[in-house]
Amino acid sequence: MRKTIGAFALLLVALAAAAPLEVQAQRGARGFGMSLDDQMTALTERLALDEEQVVQVRAILEAQAESRRERFQGMRGSGDRNAMMQLMEELQQETETLLDEVLSDEQMEKYREYLAELQQRRRPPLSL
Repeated sequence: MRKTIGAFALLLVALAAAAPLEVQAQRGARGFGMSLDDQMTALTERLALDEEQVVQVRAILEAQAESRRERFQGMRGSGDRNAMMQLMEELQQETETLLDEVLSDEQMEKYREYLAELQQRRRPPLSL
C-alpha cells in the first residue's frame, strides 16, 4: 500500500512538473506566446503579404527561431540578464534586416507597429 501511495505521489509530482512544458509547447517556443502559425496568420493579415512574401517571411522567422534557440542554449544557467537582453536586441535587429529585404517600406512600418503592440501587451500594467 505504501508503495502504491508513493508511486501515486511521484506521478503527481511528475505531472505537475510537466504541465508548464505542455503549456509552453501549446503557446509556441517564442516568448510572445504565439506559435509560428499564429504569427504568420497575424503578419499575413496585418502586412497584406502576398504568397511569395508569406513563404519568405516564414523561412526568415523559422531560421531566426532556430538561431535564437541555439544561442540561448549556450547561455542557459549563466544568469546574465543583460547579456540575454542584448542578445534579444541583436536577434531582433537581424530579423528586421532580413525582413527589410522582403517587405516594402510600408509593410516594415506596419511590422514595427505590430511588434510595439506585442511588447505593450507583455508589459505588466502600472499599479498606482
